[in-house]
Amino acid sequence: MAADSKGKVYIATGGQIQIIDADGNYEGDFKTADGKVFQGVHGMKVRVIGNEEVLLGAMPGKKRVFAVKLDGTVLWQIVGPPKVDGMYAHIKEYNPTDLDVSSDGTIYIVDGYGKSFVHVYDKDQKHLKTFGGKGKEDGKFNTCHNILVDNRSEEPTLLISDRENNRLQLHAMDGSFIRTIDAELRQPCAADIHGDLLAVGELGGRLSLYDKDNKLISRLGDEPSDRAKGNGAKPEDWVEGALVAVHGCTFDSKGDLYAQEWNRFGRLTKYTKVK
Repeated sequence: MAADSKGKVYIATGGQIQIIDADGNYEGDFKTADGKVFQGVHGMKVRVIGNEEVLLGAMPGKKRVFAVKLDGTVLWQIVGPPKVDGMYAHIKEYNPTDLDVSSDGTIYIVDGYGKSFVHVYDKDQKHLKTFGGKGKEDGKFNTCHNILVDNRSEEPTLLISDRENNRLQLHAMDGSFIRTIDAELRQPCAADIHGDLLAVGELGGRLSLYDKDNKLISRLGDEPSDRAKGNGAKPEDWVEGALVAVHGCTFDSKGDLYAQEWNRFGRLTKYTKVK
């Protein structure tokens, strides 16, 4: 999920991208300029490219990532993995789950459901380098599910959710490993930043909040008795504010925080910023 500067929230479902306002009212489906819907979208972000807000999205099933203006005009797509000998034996091995773009236009794509590589492209979609890959060592990943360019400090960095290793890794923009921020997460799936505040959504039923120095502030929605219900938690069993399986999260322009859960009935929880 993602949010733009005007308060609209974009939610990827199985068949389309839905748009809601800040009060949760459905406003329609997001489509291309020629009326096509986006099916099978996974990670999303809204970023400013060329002084205009753009929706970024990854489509693991279709083996591609895209950038599209909010009016539906497609800017670019990157289809398939980098054409590097020996990296992928077959396109089926490539399943990108998320991407982000830095201020200079550099594109970072995580192959979370594939080989856990991070692929780097320039602003013209030319492949520059690849780092990461499967493993438990520092700088390696087991399902690099989400990637986030962090501009809170003078030197930007990359935050990478290493889901099945239950940790959040900090990398330099060139891909070199800096440190692990938190190794006690419960399958981190998503992350977003508002001001100095970082939020990490966990499939294990929790949101973790960190300050500008990536020090843990608090954990939200942690309800151990409900966590085991996971994807099958029924609406009548939901507890307000208690999270079950966070798969996406985003801040809106006001700093309110949304958590999208991996739930077959579809669940979205909003936390309002109070200070």
